[in-house]
Amino acid sequence: MSSSGGAGRVDFGVLDRLAAGDQTLVREVLEIFLSESDRWAERLSDDDGQSQSDVVHTLMGSGRAVGAHDLVDLCESWEMGEIGDTGPILDELARVTVEIRDWLAR
Repeated sequence: MSSSGGAGRVDFGVLDRLAAGDQTLVREVLEIFLSESDRWAERLSDDDGQSQSDVVHTLMGSGRAVGAHDLVDLCESWEMGEIGDTGPILDELARVTVEIRDWLAR
């Protein structure tokens, strides 16, 4: 598995290294990420600040695990109050989700 080399949203090499090259585990983790992405997006769109905060924190950890560096950066910025709404996080989550789906379809 190669990393995205900066061209994509996801550095797949991060998860590959965490999984010690176990491609079954890599696929499983990516599939779990995808299975949760709709629920995360729904909760990010909610007006409940605590729900948003919980999801943003979860996305930081999950994003780190799958190598979604820009998603993690946006989540950190939101937590620090540097961005006021979750729109940019939702947009990046959508892009990451598409890239993971494409990778899994190979």
